[in-house]
Amino acid sequence: MKNQTRLFALATLFFFVPLLAQQKQKVNEADVFQDETSEYTKSLKKIIVGLEATINERLKDLERKHDILVVLMPKYEKRQTIVTEDIPFQVQDGYESNLFKYITFQFNSGKVADITLASESKRIYYEVMFENKKIVFKPTDLKSSEVTHEVFEKTEVTRLNEMSLENQIKALRLLEASLRSSIYRIDILLALYKDKKDRKNLYHIEF
Repeated sequence: MKNQTRLFALATLFFFVPLLAQQKQKVNEADVFQDETSEYTKSLKKIIVGLEATINERLKDLERKHDILVVLMPKYEKRQTIVTEDIPFQVQDGYESNLFKYITFQFNSGKVADITLASESKRIYYEVMFENKKIVFKPTDLKSSEVTHEVFEKTEVTRLNEMSLENQIKALRLLEASLRSSIYRIDILLALYKDKKDRKNLYHIEF
């Protein structure tokens, strides 16, 4: 009888241990350092909600500008890439390297389908030594946006909602600033196109 009781206890233990491990894993996947009831956490979440609202407004502005741009330059209908930084030569950690940063918009029926912020750095004489960082934002679900860090020996992929609230805020602020910059650059493209067209038309009517 005692042996049967002991076997039952062991079986129960082996049954519950995996469940406890799963529960622990779920806790680890969330941010265990966040106190959901604290005023600080609530204030961070409020900031995130505000940033998401601002980003949605920026997206509407960008889509309006894009609609105008596509009339003049149909090649940008589905995809537009804006180079934000291009440094062909710099010294980093004692090595000559280059740096290339850009933002790419994918459009579907005039709406932004996804946004890619990317940074690519590579050593000039050791091309296998590189570092690429990329964030792919999904406007319909910003928190599930994918963050990729790639170097020669490994690639790490993380989702935004797996990061701390502080880092989520930094990523969303980066996106908001990038959208503002992109809207400004599209305005410049439109102004340059108009200026070129006006000069051409003026030349045609000057006798």
